Amino acid sequence: MKRLCTIASLLIASVAGAQTQKGNGLISGDVSISHSRANDQRGYANQNASRSTLELTAGRFVADNWLVGGHVSGRWGFGKSEISVPIGQGQRIYSGRNASAVVYVTPFVRRYWQFAPVQVFAGAGLSVGINGSHVMNQDFTGTAQQIVPLELRNNALQISPYLEAGVNYFLTNRLSLQLSASTRSLPLSVAGLSTGLVYWTGLDRKATRQPERENVQTNRSNWIVEGDFSASRGSVNNTTGTVLTQSSSRSFSISPSAGYFISKNNLLGISIPVGVSVFDNDSQNPSSADRNSFWSVGVSPYFQHYWTSTRLTPYTRASATYFLAESRPDNENTNSVSVNVALSIGLAYMAGQRFIIETSLADATLTYSPSYSSRNDPNAWSAGLSAGLRGSFAVRYALTRAN
Repeated sequence: MKRLCTIASLLIASVAGAQTQKGNGLISGDVSISHSRANDQRGYANQNASRSTLELTAGRFVADNWLVGGHVSGRWGFGKSEISVPIGQGQRIYSGRNASAVVYVTPFVRRYWQFAPVQVFAGAGLSVGINGSHVMNQDFTGTAQQIVPLELRNNALQISPYLEAGVNYFLTNRLSLQLSASTRSLPLSVAGLSTGLVYWTGLDRKATRQPERENVQTNRSNWIVEGDFSASRGSVNNTTGTVLTQSSSRSFSISPSAGYFISKNNLLGISIPVGVSVFDNDSQNPSSADRNSFWSVGVSPYFQHYWTSTRLTPYTRASATYFLAESRPDNENTNSVSVNVALSIGLAYMAGQRFIIETSLADATLTYSPSYSSRNDPNAWSAGLSAGLRGSFAVRYALTRAN
């Protein structure tokens, strides 16, 4: 066994080392597009919004272990709203448009080192960011339709140093799992962590066919257990003149999930997301004290199919979620429901005989929230598409049967 582990480590090291030879390269990134719309039953309010994001990293090795590349990130959006308020025989119409965009372009240089079974890198560069926004509001007053316009524009340019460091673990000779940290500020007080997949290019490296294996995790009658939770607490003290205002917030969420393999590679499961949030505003002025609370609970059945019996295998997942939520602002209860359906395609890596590491490569989602006629709430729906290699990762535990 020790000899086999040594051979495996040497093979992984040789694969990683070959990838950083002069002339090879890499690429990683993702893109997402979303659109939402809301309108009430009487047509008094209509809102539309679109959002898009882009992340792209590419580079080429100009010498062994030395990569020259660039990173482009951006997000932009557009929104439109119109609200009609009846006034006597006429109406007052508030309309608004807004657009915003943020783009960062970062050329960089990286140095790679091999430490089997992982690969470590560090890099530096110069980040140039451009952001701008445009807001146009119009107020049509009375039957005479008098126009009162308001227009705001904002543009900014930012140039800052860029530092990064990370670790790669090769899943195949073309695909690696990457954990990295980067910052655009000095000293290094703020750094962002990210995970993702990196695709390695090069004419001398050809993708090899993965051998078939048992994949004990996906056998019939096995159970999958997963879930996540979070908890947070915060407070803010503010003094205005002689009045002291204290604000505090508490939130907790948990999402347990379990699945059962109804046949080889076919998983049927359910998750139950629950969330609770409480916001308190305490003031020396009793009339200003209030509490707002919010809770939600959902039921989300899903079906997942693993395509092949190989260590690294694609999968398809379909799910539907029904959410029930209640908020209590100023001691008044407000209930709402929403329905979400999602379809995703991703990659699963069989780690040992108990764990499955998964990441989504492409997602399509659709959410609908019906209105309550008694409150004149809007009908709202949103749709989104995303694809790329820089998604988040999930670790799932398999309760396998004893042989």
